[in-house]
Amino acid sequence: MEKVERYIYAVIKRLPEKQRNDIEKELRGLIEDMLGNRTRDREATDGDIEAVLLELGDPAELADQYRGKKKYLIGPDNFDTYLLVLKIVIAAVAFGITLATLIAFFVTPPESVIEIIAGYFGSLISALFQGFAWVTIVFALIEHFEVPIGKEMKEEEWSPSHLPMLPDKEAAIKPSEAIFGIIFAVLAVIIFNTAEHLIGIYTFSDGTLSRVIPLFDHDIFRSVLPLLNIMLAVGITKELLKLAIGKWNQGLALGNLALNLVSFGLFAAFITTGGLWNDAFFVYWVDIGLIPAGADPLTLWNRAITGLIIVVALALLIDSIVNLVKGFKAQGSR
Repeated sequence: MEKVERYIYAVIKRLPEKQRNDIEKELRGLIEDMLGNRTRDREATDGDIEAVLLELGDPAELADQYRGKKKYLIGPDNFDTYLLVLKIVIAAVAFGITLATLIAFFVTPPESVIEIIAGYFGSLISALFQGFAWVTIVFALIEHFEVPIGKEMKEEEWSPSHLPMLPDKEAAIKPSEAIFGIIFAVLAVIIFNTAEHLIGIYTFSDGTLSRVIPLFDHDIFRSVLPLLNIMLAVGITKELLKLAIGKWNQGLALGNLALNLVSFGLFAAFITTGGLWNDAFFVYWVDIGLIPAGADPLTLWNRAITGLIIVVALALLIDSIVNLVKGFKAQGSR
């Protein structure tokens, strides 16, 4: 009866959460009645099951009938994922703007409280609208072009052989992993684009903040910021795919490998940009004695950067290999 379970799963996954339990019971009873009428007193065969499922038709069309409507900007296959991603992005944007505003308040206090409150709400509302708009546009395009994210490709004529497999626990992707990745990337986008000058060394005098020594040279950083933004966008795309599909398969594993390669190339190009680092940042470490006066701080820093590049490369390689194994193993077990 696995094919029956797969059919029921293919129908109810397209329905709103609150309808799934009732419709699953109704559909299971309907299939049992149809099999009973067909087989009478004998045991149902695979042919009987296939005939009943063919009579019920394409799970997507049956789900449409249960919903009672078919026109939508973002369809039921993607709506739950869209809503989840929208909540994540909005929460991350609100937290990021709040964090950046608080840091800026303590580093460079404004002339009046009204000024910082007005600036905060102005930035927050603008960022929230942009986040909502971009997430909605992306999912609307996915719906319009019928991109098969989290759903099987449409066939000219449906048959039970097209039913999706039941979720594999070993290949399943925990939503929390993808959610954390999206939140981290969104926060990084906000901080790097609005408060990059606040990333650095904070020095204090008599218990109060005296200055911030930025890590980056402002002009050079701004010139290569698009590389960083593209890298973070690639990371968000990867996490969205993981969240939408929900399980590792060959396509997702190969896509993960390709996106990891792109991310590494962008990361290496960004971090090795000449003149990216602020000279005052290195002078500070020499002044406090953590770097010997005769040593070249930039040389030591470049060695650390080389080590970081190697670590990132190994991490992405391990991630790619592990998930390729999961994807091909899950595909081969079908």
